Amino acid sequence: MAREMPPPDLAQDPAVLDRLTDDLVEGRSDTVCALFAHHGAACPSVVWRPSLVDVQHPILRSFLRACANSRGGPMPLSWIESDDFTALADWAMILEPVEGGADFIYRHYGPQIAQHYGRDMTGQKASDIGGHVALFFMALYRAALRRREVVKSIHEPPRQVFVRAWRRVLVPLEDHDGQIKAFAVANVPDNELRAGLEAMPEAVLVVDREGTVCYANRAACLLFDRGRGPKPGVSLHDFTGLDPILPDAPEDLILEGRLRVDRQMLMRDRVPTPVRVTCGATYYRDMPFFILTVRRD
Repeated sequence: MAREMPPPDLAQDPAVLDRLTDDLVEGRSDTVCALFAHHGAACPSVVWRPSLVDVQHPILRSFLRACANSRGGPMPLSWIESDDFTALADWAMILEPVEGGADFIYRHYGPQIAQHYGRDMTGQKASDIGGHVALFFMALYRAALRRREVVKSIHEPPRQVFVRAWRRVLVPLEDHDGQIKAFAVANVPDNELRAGLEAMPEAVLVVDREGTVCYANRAACLLFDRGRGPKPGVSLHDFTGLDPILPDAPEDLILEGRLRVDRQMLMRDRVPTPVRVTCGATYYRDMPFFILTVRRD
């Protein structure tokens, strides 16, 4: 049974981070599980020295293969300049310990990670993430400093992040003197809803109650002439150029049990194109979202 966890506030109880770190170093999970349970999330999975059998995602497998020579230990710091790392850089992070491992700065934050997370953490600290996830990250990084080992983790993000789980492989990086100077981390989202929407031929957008676009599938990026998905915090109008009439809240549509249809004019190369916007809603990880499909009318 997980031990009782005190209020997970580092400012009020600095010993919380120490207990989390000690447990992870020793391969225990009770305090970490209690921390996530306190916030209504499942217990993270942590595997030290993972093999390819432990990793199924192709990006993580490629990352782990590229550092196979380390045999679960540190890689040379120069590895982040290699072609193997560069090929995966969009899905990778580089973190540097500061103040003796009291915190960790993101020196590189892959653009694909930022797109899914909704925030670019380059130049910011792990503690800036805040909440229980920041505590988990900092404890895991500190444990990796002490164990000097590759580690795989899976955790649930806060519900407002449109990702079901993050799967990561962390590799310590050492200098010529054997000192850990940084971590390279491959980080990929797990989201079965997102995968299904990518397969749809129509343009699909997921929008939160504030009107922020959380996700746009490939068809939407093509329709609205966007090379990539929405930037963090972009509004529906700024991403699409449209102004569909949305209900006050996604819950309203769920209660009505029906879709709403709006007709708009989309400007493409200065030529107005009529489009039909269909708006529905759904719950994802207990958070309500608008689901919009857009097609030429």
